[in-house]
Amino acid sequence: MSTEKDSMLRVRLTQRQSDELDSIIAELQAQMPEASVTTSSIARYALEKYVSDHIAKRDGTKIFIEVSTADATEEDIKNLYDLLSKLFDETKENYSPMVHYMVGEILEPVMMKMASLMKPKKPEVRDGE
Repeated sequence: MSTEKDSMLRVRLTQRQSDELDSIIAELQAQMPEASVTTSSIARYALEKYVSDHIAKRDGTKIFIEVSTADATEEDIKNLYDLLSKLFDETKENYSPMVHYMVGEILEPVMMKMASLMKPKKPEVRDGE
């Protein structure tokens, strides 16, 4: 059930973004049917988050890191993962729980990327087998 307001908010989205938004809404509605998640409610949340993040960045109360993995090979990601795992373990042994926690938050996107790479791939069909 899309309202005119919802349609207006989608005008600038690419098809991929619009499809992803649909899947986010479906996922949230499945988890919390009572919440009535809509494009408008997500847009409102995104705007609040954008402003909060802007304030946090300006005030220095949060660190924002964005690293593109578009050109990284699977080997690069695995090497990075190994290196960061050692660093993460070292922070638990040698630093405060807050430092350990912050390192974990920074490493989470790499862990997620690793998880997607580790999913079993369809076996390739080779000649002569």
